[in-house]
Formats: sequence, structure tokens, C-alpha cells
Amino acid sequence: MPPCPFCGGPGEAALRTTDRNRRIGRDRFTYLRCRDCRTLFLADPPDDLGAHYDEEYFVLPPLEALRAEAARESWRMDLLRPFASGGRLVEVGPGNGIFAVQARDEGFETVTIERDPGACAYLRETVGVEAIESDAPEEVLPGLGPCRAIALWHVLEHLPRPAALLEAAGAALQPGGALLVAVPNPDSLGLRVLGRRWPHIDAPRHLALVPSDALVERAAALGLETALITTDDPGARHWNRFGWEFALRSTRSRHPRVVAARAAAGVIAAALSPLERRPGRGSAYTVVLRKA
Repeated sequence: MPPCPFCGGPGEAALRTTDRNRRIGRDRFTYLRCRDCRTLFLADPPDDLGAHYDEEYFVLPPLEALRAEAARESWRMDLLRPFASGGRLVEVGPGNGIFAVQARDEGFETVTIERDPGACAYLRETVGVEAIESDAPEEVLPGLGPCRAIALWHVLEHLPRPAALLEAAGAALQPGGALLVAVPNPDSLGLRVLGRRWPHIDAPRHLALVPSDALVERAAALGLETALITTDDPGARHWNRFGWEFALRSTRSRHPRVVAARAAAGVIAAALSPLERRPGRGSAYTVVLRKA
């Protein structure tokens, strides 16, 4: 069995699942649980992982529509603002730029690192931020100079070397700088209840789901102090409902069964909300780390 990509520890069989979210192919994928740090990781990534990111993965809207969507997700900047302002902000895996446009408007010198060439062109030409095309951000960060802030919005789980990226980010931060990391939570209530049907496994695109305590411990060894950690921010609450809905419905259509599944998901999410909003039980966690 392959070692854990986060700590190098041994893994043991945890679950097998398919590409339930996007249904690209019928392959079954095996996830292992690290015996040391409890990271849930994919044992058998496909040779061509890019083939599992379809054309609908990035929606690249006109700038006005992007700004409207960014305004609805202003809570992202609200989480970072108390810990960093001005200077260079690097976002890894910005997608269509919802947070990048917020950072630019906030006054940050915004640089993005993105693997998708179409998204890079959009970020440069429409969003108006620097975009570096790369699928190895841990190799790009050392050449960007000191950073006031680095943001990893649901990107760490997509990368084959998550520990290397965390180390590179810590080294790239200025003293007092902030690193924001948001990832699916492998200690969530949703995973405990749904198992292999939990949508946030997102096989095979999610390569490693790192528990918050393992991430915080590794960050501390790199000189990064935990300034904030939560599983109950607006993003996590959104992913809670999303998880139940996607587990219940089988397509994205407006078929009556799909509509009924959405309604049922709303009822389930509301009923379980008191449990999912307990510390450590939400579908995702966000942590802000500061360099001493």
C-alpha cells in the first residue's frame, strides 16, 4: 500500500467508491486511512487525472456576474481580513476568481497559481490579476518573494503533495503573514453517516483529506500559529447541505425526483444542523495560520 502523502505513515483500507459526483467513467477507487495522522487518501489515482475534470468544472462568467457572485461570498474576505491587509496575496487554485477579485478590490497585490490554461487566461484578461499556469504550486511559491497572505480555498485536497505545499507556503510568508486553508473535513458527521456516498470524497479528484489536528500540528512545526479554526463558517454550512443533497439525488436535472431529493436534503440538513454545527463536525473546516 502507498504511504500517506501528508505524513508518510502507513495506510489501511478505509473505503471504495466511484466517481459519484461527475460520473466520468465507471472505475472504482480505493481510499486508505493513515494510521499515524488519520488522513484519508486515494491509493490508486488514475494516470490521467486531468480527464476527470470536465468542461463544466470551471464556469467563467462575465466580470459583472463574477462580482455579483463574489459579493454573495464576501464572508471569505471577512475571514481573512482580521489577519492580513495590503501587500502581496497569492491564491493557489483560484478557479474562476471569486476570491481573487475580492482580494484585488481589497487592495492586495493579487497573484494566482492555476493549472487550467483557460482559467488562467480568464483570470488575466477578465479578472485582471496575474495568473501563473502550473500544477506544482509548491515549486512556484519560492520564486514569488515574501507574501503577506496565501489562500488555499479547497485546493489542498486536489494536490499530490499537500505537505510540500504547506511547507512552501509557510516559507513564503512574511513574519506576521497569514495562510488561509479551507478543505473538506474527514472527521465530519457527514462522512461518518454516509461513508463512501459522502459527496466530498469526490473521487478521484480529491487525493487526500487531511484532518484539522494533523494540519495544525504540521503547521506548528513550520512556525505557523493557529489564529482561527472553524467548521461552522458560511462555506462549511453550505457544504453541509450540499453533501446531503448530492448523496440523495442521482442527476443534476430538474426531474421531479431530483426536486424531491433537494427538498428532502433540506429537511435532513435542518434536522442535523445542531449536530453538524458542533466544533469539528461540519463538512469542511477553515483554518487561518500566522507566521510568528
